[in-house]
Amino acid sequence: MIRAASLLVAALLLAEVADAGTRHRSKEEAPAQRGKLIAERRCASCHAIERGHASPSPRAPGFGTREMQHTAGLEGRLEALTTQGHYEMPAMNLQASEVADLLAYIESLERRE
Repeated sequence: MIRAASLLVAALLLAEVADAGTRHRSKEEAPAQRGKLIAERRCASCHAIERGHASPSPRAPGFGTREMQHTAGLEGRLEALTTQGHYEMPAMNLQASEVADLLAYIESLERRE
């Protein structure tokens, strides 16, 4: 009985250590992953959200394009675009955390070159 309890405690401790490592990795990846989900839901109807794809709307730059990647002040522009819109783009009204996640996703596309 004591041996079984000891084995159970050891197994639970090992599981917790493994889970802590996974949580640490997922926290690092989470903003870009959340940003991709936002892009899929809110942006993909007009913008190409994956590198190398064409945007459904010809006037909407793809997230992996030079136009999108190398825009000075992209974070500020995303905040403004989501609240005010731009040309044919309607206001998206994203929360500040969603803008940060979307920016993390766009920046992650540049790092994959």
